[in-house]
Amino acid sequence: MPPLITRTKIKRWLASAATALAIQFNASAETVGVYFEESSGQIAFAASDVESVLRSKGFAVQTFDIARLSANETDKRVVLSLATNAKVRTLLSAELAALPQDLGEQSYSLRTTTENGITHWVLGGDANGAMYGALQLAENILADGFDRTFDAQESPAILKRGIKLNLPFDRESGTYGKVTATSKVKAIPNVWDMTFWTDWFDTMARYRYNVITIWSNHPFTSMIRMREYPDVAIQDVTGLDGNTKKMSIDEKIAFWKAVMTYAKSRGFEFYLFNWNIFTDGASGKYGITDEQAIAATNQATIDYMRECMTTLWETYPDLAGFGITQGEHMSWHRGPRHLRPQQNQINDALFLANTYGLGTADYAKLHPERELTFIHRWHLADFNDMKANFAALFELANVTFDLSFKYSLAHMYSIPNPQRMNSNHIDPLREHNLQSWLNIRNDDFYYHNWGDPDFVRAYVEGMINKGDWFAGFYMGGDGYTPTRAFLAKSDVMQGILDVQRQWYMYMLWARLSYNPNTTDQTFKNMLSSRFPNAPTEELFEAWRLASKGLPLVGELITGTLGRDNQWWPEACQSNEGFLTIEDFGNAEPNRGSNLASIAETAANQIEGKKSAREVADDIESYAKQALAISETMSTWPNTDLGIAVQNIKSMSYLTRYYAYKIRGSIELKANRTRNALDFMEKAHQWWMLYSSAMHQSYTGMEMARTADLADWHAHDHLVRKEFTDLAEQASPDRNH
Repeated sequence: MPPLITRTKIKRWLASAATALAIQFNASAETVGVYFEESSGQIAFAASDVESVLRSKGFAVQTFDIARLSANETDKRVVLSLATNAKVRTLLSAELAALPQDLGEQSYSLRTTTENGITHWVLGGDANGAMYGALQLAENILADGFDRTFDAQESPAILKRGIKLNLPFDRESGTYGKVTATSKVKAIPNVWDMTFWTDWFDTMARYRYNVITIWSNHPFTSMIRMREYPDVAIQDVTGLDGNTKKMSIDEKIAFWKAVMTYAKSRGFEFYLFNWNIFTDGASGKYGITDEQAIAATNQATIDYMRECMTTLWETYPDLAGFGITQGEHMSWHRGPRHLRPQQNQINDALFLANTYGLGTADYAKLHPERELTFIHRWHLADFNDMKANFAALFELANVTFDLSFKYSLAHMYSIPNPQRMNSNHIDPLREHNLQSWLNIRNDDFYYHNWGDPDFVRAYVEGMINKGDWFAGFYMGGDGYTPTRAFLAKSDVMQGILDVQRQWYMYMLWARLSYNPNTTDQTFKNMLSSRFPNAPTEELFEAWRLASKGLPLVGELITGTLGRDNQWWPEACQSNEGFLTIEDFGNAEPNRGSNLASIAETAANQIEGKKSAREVADDIESYAKQALAISETMSTWPNTDLGIAVQNIKSMSYLTRYYAYKIRGSIELKANRTRNALDFMEKAHQWWMLYSSAMHQSYTGMEMARTADLADWHAHDHLVRKEFTDLAEQASPDRNH
């Protein structure tokens, strides 16, 4: 009987055949030797990207440890090294008149020499700098080939470029917002999947991020095992969908240690943040409670939380920092602010100091060799309380006490230079030589892949100009948890990371915060590599123009509708449902804006500002241009390019809807109902194009911070009702 031919055997045979063909094909190919510091995770990672690009260009590649580099070789070479490597500096100085100087943290120099064959040299001020330089070299070779000269030097404009991820760990250990939100349900299996994290850190390192902040109500019960509180650790992982993954607390600890180690190998600092007071998994045990009225003064809860903090530091040597929030679930957060007793605020502040503060101090005093960062959010907090209550941390040399401020409230896509911080925030920072992170909230784009480099540059320049008190930023939302893609109906989007689905948006923010002088040509090269059959210039311009409108809408109304539960622009809704033209008419522009409100425009009280009518004209102009360009592009559905072009079109449809809605709102405020009706009828037409395009491409979802979106036709009848109601008001019978 002949042997059974299994699928596995066929796969092995095909793999062997492919390898044999590759060897035969590359037998006459030029060889490039890639020399790098194999002991560095960052450099080895970037070297693999260089190798992949070289092979895609038809080269054979041999990789060597940097120790094997010598002066006698004449083949094509790539050298990836730390700038402090004496041997590399000696060899390079023999071919280069002046060696690169002043390479600091995350900086790199890229040089090309030709004396002994073409050699591309990447020198990094540290391992991250060498990684970024090698990644840039890979991009250069992909765009321009190996035989070009690449001479460049870059240093980061912003040292800490981070992401904010609200992650639930378990059904019993959640994160902020509605528990059953679809993105949270989908997230939990990915949170405990190492392949998710390796993909995520690889992708985000290529974009140039280097900080991750994970936000959880109470991470401790899923991350540590405590001798005095053995029953609080959550065994196994139970999803919000009821599915269970067998996993002991020791296995969970090993998992998170591996995640943090991998993050470090891609140049990331790893931070945890939480809200207070939450005791997920521990409530009701050992006298522990999260009941708002008593938790802040309950000694059992205080002792437990202090031990949590110390144990967390002990468990995770690669944990860079921990951040705390005063007020989301504390006694002072209950009811209208003017009715909250001052004693509650004092108790809340003391609770944070006596738990997280003292727990960190306990550990730091025993481990003076370890640098720790402790971040206190400004949220509902007073600096004088912080200074008094956290004195134990302020006096420790190995603890950096930072603050964090919600820079754009919930809408980063509004005014590019927010003015929410004032002297009450900035003066204490300067007086006490402290720094503050900027929490940049993206509760605007959960679906669209936004992309306007001009807006990003302006926003980044605003951050850079803050001065010495600016520590860095972390970007993300409360209304959506991005893990692996589930929203898109297209086959090509299934299973990829959300940060890959929205690759252009994420990439622009990191690349331009690393170097705001990065030219548009860099991004055009990326588009050309990703979409080789598309007209690059036109695609770049259409994407840029389609992305310009929504930040203008945001700037016009987020002085009033600035929180994540007040406006989600992609669906024009709040936590109470669809936002009407009356809602727009009552909204004020963002603080620091030079735009006149809709009401001011209607009353002709512009006073040197830009009218809302002009804003609507600009929004429509950008969208019209984007649509005109995109209509010339021939694409197929369910392809990467088809999705990109459809994304441009749907953003343009949406912003044209908003342009007419703003005009209609102006006219309604001015009591010109007939004119308002005309504008809202056109708004309805653009909305129907938008909702149809979105329904074709995406599902709806249960939301974390606004009303749910069953599907993308959910608001069609309300959009129509806006102009049919106006038609009734404007009818001759009604007017006479």
